[in-house]
Amino acid sequence: MAQAADGGVTAAGLVASSPANVALTPVPAEPGTAVTITPTRFLDTRTSSGDVGPGGSVSFQVAGVHGVPADASAVVVNITVTIPSSLRTNRSFGFVTAHASGTATPNASNVNYEAGQTVSNLAVVPIGADGKVTLTNTSQYGGVSLVADVSAYYLGGAPTAPGAFGALAPTRFLDTRTSGKVGPGGSVSFQAGAVAGVPADAAAVVVNLTVTEPSSYGFVTAHASGTSTPNASNVNYLMDQTIPSLAVVPLGPDGKVTLTNTSSGSVQLVADVSGYFLAGTPVDAGAFGKLAPTRFLDTRTSSGPVAGGGIVSFQVAGVNGVPANVAGVWVNLTVTETQGDGFLTGFASGTPAPGTSNLIYGWTHKTVANMAYLPVGTDGKVSVANNAPGSAQIIADVSGYVLK
Repeated sequence: MAQAADGGVTAAGLVASSPANVALTPVPAEPGTAVTITPTRFLDTRTSSGDVGPGGSVSFQVAGVHGVPADASAVVVNITVTIPSSLRTNRSFGFVTAHASGTATPNASNVNYEAGQTVSNLAVVPIGADGKVTLTNTSQYGGVSLVADVSAYYLGGAPTAPGAFGALAPTRFLDTRTSGKVGPGGSVSFQAGAVAGVPADAAAVVVNLTVTEPSSYGFVTAHASGTSTPNASNVNYLMDQTIPSLAVVPLGPDGKVTLTNTSSGSVQLVADVSGYFLAGTPVDAGAFGKLAPTRFLDTRTSSGPVAGGGIVSFQVAGVNGVPANVAGVWVNLTVTETQGDGFLTGFASGTPAPGTSNLIYGWTHKTVANMAYLPVGTDGKVSVANNAPGSAQIIADVSGYVLK
């Protein structure tokens, strides 16, 4: 656990407030384009509605709040599950599903958690007709506290421009538990183009990947079908661990996504798709540009461990296919070789670190990954702060960008 500024203890530094929402780029006009904002806390049940009980749900207003327009179609939100403040001996386990308010809970998961664990995962969630997002706790055993930090939103309307985003109700596209485990060094591909509302020529999909029943430790890499496995990771896992992570993955020419298991053991893989990006060369502000997952930072081979309380920055604008006029990047953050409990916060270089978290880690989860959508500073860099008393190695793999 991390120490709060007042000397108290918070769940991995989950502070109670964050800076006022500020649009970091001009608001675009094309439907489905993104607006990057200062990461802002929209929900914290520890200070509002209280614990979400077994099978319970909590909804929070997004549209028309903190600068998000009334007609926004979806939000990029980091969801954190933590132990209830009223029950420190929490024994529950399960998963949380995020979906548009007023819709049935889909057969999909966003954050899987174990008893007493604090864990987070990024999600792209459609907004309901009432302007709200709903989080449902599927556990049958106990309650959880839920925190939601929004870092971007998508404009409403039918997407037509290249790189525009189309939101979908989370839908299960793959579950190897019904087909068979993926063996050591093995891969599995699934059709995404022309399936369940995804256009045949979509550039990329937003997919929540879940690893379960692993017989060893390792990581999974998602990439376009027909391409070689890049030097990047999406989900890092331990033996017998169930863990999810969001990914933004380009589609191959056949409309498929490939998942490669780097482990010496076998794993079950689940893929839930919640949106897509239209094909074509992006030109509009807020439009998405795809990249093959590319490693932009690895402190193990560059600066060395980031000290507790330290910050590391890395160049993204004008590097490895990212254009100079970039507003934000989709980046998979991985922490490893940790020396204690802590959390990472990503933010635009040259700006104050927001009071939010992107990735939470501890002694029992020393190698952890989580996708983040991070704004880019005026110097073209992204910064990552290590909010912990001990040092950690930090890795950043970029899989897409958004234009200014």
